[in-house]
Amino acid sequence: MTRPDLRRWWTAVTTLLVAAVFSEAVFAGVMLSGVGWGRTAHAVIAVVLIASTLVAGLVSAVTLRRIPRGSKLGWTLLTLAMVVFLQTALGRSSARGAHLLWVHVPLGVALVGVAGQAAAGARRLGEE
Repeated sequence: MTRPDLRRWWTAVTTLLVAAVFSEAVFAGVMLSGVGWGRTAHAVIAVVLIASTLVAGLVSAVTLRRIPRGSKLGWTLLTLAMVVFLQTALGRSSARGAHLLWVHVPLGVALVGVAGQAAAGARRLGEE
């Protein structure tokens, strides 16, 4: 695959991840508005995000290690996966009564930024 093809493919993957992270905020709002299915959607998307960011991080770390800026994208995606996992754990603890929403909500906002960094990194893949 050529560098422009890799750049397009990884830009698409990371853009989907940004959309999924942002959708978590939407489903959190739905849940907090009292809509019953909001909690289920919020929980399901969290699990999907953990799996997809971990897979994307591992695949990019292996396949892009010789591409300029490829390792950085891999580490960004693996970091995103770890933080999404932590965020999910905080959310589940909060749902069980722990007073951790003060950490969960701002960390969710930060996740949008980290996901955006991954997308920006994908757009720069292959640049010297």
